[in-house]
Amino acid sequence: MKKEIIRSTVHLLTLSLIAKILSFFVRIACARILSAEAMNYYSLTMPTTVFLITLGQMGLPSAVSKIVASRQDYTPVLKASVLLSVINNLLLTVFFIIVIPLLAAVVLKQQVLIPVLRAVVPIIPLVSISGLLKGYFMGRQEIIPPTACQISEEITRILFLIGCFTLAPTTDPVKMASIAVFSMSVGEMGSIVHLLIALKRKKRVLHHVSTLSDSWHWETVNELLSLSLPMTGSRLIGSLTSFLEPMCLVLFAGVLLQQQLITTYGQLNGYVMPLLTLPSFATIALSNWLLPSFTYQASRHRMDHARKQFFQIGLCCLGIGCASGLTLFCFAEPICQLLYHQTQMVGLLRSLALPFILYSIQPCLSSVLHALGQSQKAMIDTTCGCLTRLACISFLTIPLGTQAVGIALVSGMLVTTVLHLGRVLRCLFQDEKAILLPQA
Repeated sequence: MKKEIIRSTVHLLTLSLIAKILSFFVRIACARILSAEAMNYYSLTMPTTVFLITLGQMGLPSAVSKIVASRQDYTPVLKASVLLSVINNLLLTVFFIIVIPLLAAVVLKQQVLIPVLRAVVPIIPLVSISGLLKGYFMGRQEIIPPTACQISEEITRILFLIGCFTLAPTTDPVKMASIAVFSMSVGEMGSIVHLLIALKRKKRVLHHVSTLSDSWHWETVNELLSLSLPMTGSRLIGSLTSFLEPMCLVLFAGVLLQQQLITTYGQLNGYVMPLLTLPSFATIALSNWLLPSFTYQASRHRMDHARKQFFQIGLCCLGIGCASGLTLFCFAEPICQLLYHQTQMVGLLRSLALPFILYSIQPCLSSVLHALGQSQKAMIDTTCGCLTRLACISFLTIPLGTQAVGIALVSGMLVTTVLHLGRVLRCLFQDEKAILLPQA
């Protein structure tokens, strides 16, 4: 059994590492190919993209993963999740298409962003489809397909970018940013094809989806929503914060400071964050595996084994974060020069490297809270962190200028992580009887 767990973990980390390297290659290619103006447009659009992805998925992948892991008959839940996803994505896509001009002109105050925002539209349903498929596999504790599909996603995206910028080169920053954004949708198509092939090989689930019109009950929908909505709450609040952050920067900055802040924001999201979140290939993969595995043990009241799993995964994530943070702090300049051929973001990277070590355990803590039925409390923690982040942006932008961007990011992250950690330890060791354990 232990050998099987070790083998699965090694496979998971290896595939995640390959996918992350390919993803990082895409980011480096975009950073080198896109002009500074195009990178700014791309960075300004990303918070909106993440926000829409969160709304589109609606927490359904995590809910499906948890339910599949904790019960035998999960077919009605799969049918309900597909139905909810179709309705939600249809409404969200139509609404977003209508408000794009208003969002670009009034909210972001960048009329030229309209074509870039339109390039976001296809990714809304595509990410939802791939998310449901990944949730099913993770619930079955089959970690290879949802991890390996990320490799297909990145390879497809790389080929698309190479083809576009080679066969139809352009210097228009709006077109360049639009191509970079649309490449995300192309990558998701590759991921979906990979997952569907994996399902076809196992000869499962596809016939369940084809009988979607068969009898199903509203109780199933209500059960699914009772899990998915609290789970998506934390992500939605985090995405909303990222969505509001550039607006706050534009709102509270003066005319002269505004361009400097936009440049710093572009550096943070385009260059620094990919390096800071590099360990996430392992921490998120391990946390995604921990959610159904911890749920499986908790639903059978094997809390000692569940605690052991949490500490093993948590310490592993922390070790990965320490190694990455110390490396970035000590070798920030040569790393930036090697990857980006520029070093103006070195100071920002070095100032954030060590605090972001704690970020490595946040996905693990979040997964355990969801598994223990504490999703609403996790959402409260995330809300506190996000409000702290926005407050720092609002009150520190004028006195501290560009430094407020980094301070806000670190402050929000630390508040959320510390609150998560306190709740997890209290649930596991003090309030075990109050935990909403799922039933097998």
